Amino acid sequence: MQQFNIKTFTGPQKVAVFLVAIGVEKSVPLLKLLPDDEVEKVTIEIAKLKNLPSEIVSQIVLDYYEMMLADKFVTKGGLTYAQDMLESAYGLDRAKKLIKKVRSATEVTGFRLLQSINPAELLNYLQKEHPQTIALILANMKYAQAAGIISELSTELQGEVAYRLATMGKTSPELLQEIEEALTTQMGGTFGSRMSKSGGAKALAEILNSASRGVDTNILETLIQKDPELATEIKNLMFVFENVTTLRDKDIQKILKNIDSKSLAMALKVVSDDLKEKIFANMSQQASEALAEEIEYMGPVRLREVEEAQVNIVENIREMETRGEITLSQTDGDEYVD
Repeated sequence: MQQFNIKTFTGPQKVAVFLVAIGVEKSVPLLKLLPDDEVEKVTIEIAKLKNLPSEIVSQIVLDYYEMMLADKFVTKGGLTYAQDMLESAYGLDRAKKLIKKVRSATEVTGFRLLQSINPAELLNYLQKEHPQTIALILANMKYAQAAGIISELSTELQGEVAYRLATMGKTSPELLQEIEEALTTQMGGTFGSRMSKSGGAKALAEILNSASRGVDTNILETLIQKDPELATEIKNLMFVFENVTTLRDKDIQKILKNIDSKSLAMALKVVSDDLKEKIFANMSQQASEALAEEIEYMGPVRLREVEEAQVNIVENIREMETRGEITLSQTDGDEYVD
């Protein structure tokens, strides 16, 4: 006889059991609320259900009822009110577990929304917002995603957003709450405390590392006018393709092993002679001659393609640094022993 353990049930399995338990008439409207991929998963689990003990079904239905009750209390009076009400109904331990589930179910969705939302839809929303709002949203996204969004903003707006992102620590809690509520209304989901005051000079530097050359130049020029010291701090935190000339030869050799010749040739199409010489010096004579030949015979290329190749290589370099394979941050006093 098959053994069932409710602790091993996946989300789609629990939803499937719940929908079967409440019947077709009530299940259909709920299924329509799910994304297509989730509907497919749940439908597959419904088809697989058989010989499920009644106590398992009862427990899953009870769990959903308690979660809906907790959510109702939270909506009515907040988490503290909800916990008080749940304590009266179920006791302290059960109330704490339910509140923890509610937090998990609501707070995480906002951050996931920013990661998965259509960039064009988000950009359309942001175009109408205050630079401070845009900055906060970008601070809660992955650097590459934020770079893609900021690159599509107008030149003037890019600088304003970047400045506010770099000085994010001054954001008031009241403004954070207003932005979270606006996002919830406009895009759905609940952001809760997952929205944060993250940002600052380092975050902006990371975003600019992933942005195209024209965008980072424009933003830095704006920052120089607004706050020269801040602009210098960000420039020092950034690592751009030209900075490869500052790396140790051994690190450059490790980097070159992780880059295909076509991408490297594209990236070197428009760089200083110093950088080219540094790269060639860290290759065998045969490899450097082959690379020089590939660059020469490549012919005219779009500047955008060159910048993309450089950005991809820089991302690869930073990943290598994260893994501890190379060192980017060096001071004049650094000494190395091989």
